[in-house]
Amino acid sequence: MERQTAEEIAVGAAIEALNRYEKQAQKNKRVKIFQNTKKLMENYNRICQSVEEGISDISEVETEEDISEYTEEEILINSILKSKLRSIVMIAHIDKCLKLLENEQIRKNTHEKYLAFTYFYLDGMTHESIAEVLGCAEKTSRRWITELTSILGVYLFGSDALMLD
Repeated sequence: MERQTAEEIAVGAAIEALNRYEKQAQKNKRVKIFQNTKKLMENYNRICQSVEEGISDISEVETEEDISEYTEEEILINSILKSKLRSIVMIAHIDKCLKLLENEQIRKNTHEKYLAFTYFYLDGMTHESIAEVLGCAEKTSRRWITELTSILGVYLFGSDALMLD
């Protein structure tokens, strides 16, 4: 085999390996976004409860320079307050995205998909109960919930949720 041919084969193999790696990385990113969306929705009620029942005085969250003069307990309290603020922002973002998702399903005349989604994630209903209430197969309710979880991921995470080929 000639040296030039061997180099061309090696370069071609390297390019193919890189392309496969990039495709797998994109797929992994999409799966991670789906899992993160699912995890957010599974914990949405807990996050809301945490915000409602947690520390309620968010009057002043100190900067890092100010924290250096505080005790460990005061730093912990500030950390909790910052976490609560992040949770409030996330809840507002999720609520807005849920409204966008609902409006999309209404426009498509498929509001029952959104109902299945909210029954499952927000009301904690089983697939069997959802199927009974909506008059569809259990498998259909699972498919609808998976479909809307993917769509919600796009609303929540924007273009990062799309797999670019």
